[in-house]
Amino acid sequence: MTAEPLLPPITCPSSLVASCAPLLGFVPADCVVAFIQGVPGRRSPVIMRVDLPPVGGATSFAADIAPRIARTGGCAIDVVAWVADEDSASRHELTSTPFLVALEDALGLGGIEVGASLSTNGRVWWSHSCSDPVCCPEASTALEPATMDAVRAEYAFAGYAPLASREKLGDRVARDELRAGRVGRAMSGARPARPTLRWCDAQIRFLTELLMPTDACDSRAAPLSTAKAARLLRGLSDTRVRDVLLHRLVVRGRHCQGCWAGTIETLCDALRCAPLGAAAPAATILALVAWMVGEGSLATICVQRALEEDPGHRLAAMASQLMGQGTDPRLWRESLTGLSEAECRSPGRR
Repeated sequence: MTAEPLLPPITCPSSLVASCAPLLGFVPADCVVAFIQGVPGRRSPVIMRVDLPPVGGATSFAADIAPRIARTGGCAIDVVAWVADEDSASRHELTSTPFLVALEDALGLGGIEVGASLSTNGRVWWSHSCSDPVCCPEASTALEPATMDAVRAEYAFAGYAPLASREKLGDRVARDELRAGRVGRAMSGARPARPTLRWCDAQIRFLTELLMPTDACDSRAAPLSTAKAARLLRGLSDTRVRDVLLHRLVVRGRHCQGCWAGTIETLCDALRCAPLGAAAPAATILALVAWMVGEGSLATICVQRALEEDPGHRLAAMASQLMGQGTDPRLWRESLTGLSEAECRSPGRR
């Protein structure tokens, strides 16, 4: 995996709120963001985002998310609820004693301590876990612009540039119908009736050179040509090609943030020009790579895209299960290191 960059410390509510968008990849809204601290092998927190619970469902929500948090191996969490305004029903429920007791009890079973718990609308914040009027008054407290700006600047310097919303993040992989039409026509006769091992080997070489270049380290990946996009999507539709490539990406790994960013952007571009019905393999590969390097929100969007286009896609279903259970991606990576490329090519292994 890539080296973990040094990120700004979280020292106050304003720095906690300012950290949400860069670490998620977009400005949050109507959701709960958990910062899971003390995960083995990590200096920075693991971030989990969950939609706000329905009205009346706050206590069951606490019981539902606790096992997912516990599976990360963390020892403490800070919670930020992003709400529309002070009077929202969701904010009142997440402020309530029953919710906090339920959350603390559920996490306490796994030895996880609840630290800060607050809600915000992006302009002010309210504390739920501290009753000291000196540091956490009952009324709202304005976020500190100087702190917010300083934290955002540090994240920007580290290469974190959040988009305006989750919808904007989805635009990174949204289908471009004009390009998709061209690629679809190019794919119509691009695969032999019975793919041979020689054909598979040629696709593996092509995809390895495209997604794991050895002579470049730059996140500014050039847009794919119609021919290259068609070949990428067609190659990944063969499970032998897909599995060998995934093994190389995950087990060989990358060595810098720029290399991973280039791989992710190339796969995003492939999804933008993928015809309907052809996106699931590439979307799943992108989801697993994004998940492994910490872009959990992009990973979730890609898994959803894969399962929408192919509900029976086994690798996408596995990825969805792993992410939904809060599995540490490093454990999944370790499980792949026991496989050889020859086993990945073997049809009998499936």
